[in-house]
Amino acid sequence: MKPHDLDVGEAAQNFIPMAVQEARIGGPSGKVLQIEREIEAPTLGGVRVSQSQVFINERRVLVVSHNSEEPAGILGYSVVVRPGYSVGDHYHHRREERILVLHGRALFRLQDMRPQSPTFETLNLFTLDYPGACVHIPTGVAHSILADSTLTVLQVLASADYDPSDDVHINLSSLD
Repeated sequence: MKPHDLDVGEAAQNFIPMAVQEARIGGPSGKVLQIEREIEAPTLGGVRVSQSQVFINERRVLVVSHNSEEPAGILGYSVVVRPGYSVGDHYHHRREERILVLHGRALFRLQDMRPQSPTFETLNLFTLDYPGACVHIPTGVAHSILADSTLTVLQVLASADYDPSDDVHINLSSLD
């Protein structure tokens, strides 16, 4: 990577071309992803992809996970996902999350589980592999993140403390 700085909140597609696949679940088994179209940004209401401030030079990559313009949240933790494995496969009724990619390549699978939403049951699939790429996931949007071929390090900043009763399991990672 070449040394450079990125501005806080810069839209990811301004420097990383995004390819988002919009899909639905179908097929005889009800477990097949049916891609409907490819677009340049997520279509699920409230889902945003942005770029956190990043400073890269020959010796390190520094990712600013929160600052005075972006609320830190109540809970923060790091997740190391081994190649070929996924994390998530759930959504929350009360908690929003910001998930930052710190290292590696992360395949995001998001599904709108909000019955009143115009994109109810729609999926968005996209890959982020740039340090500091950040996905804001509102309540009611299911998420699964797969580390395909490399160790992937994520930081999660959540709007509320962990509460197991707020996690609703949904198996997005096993869809074909």
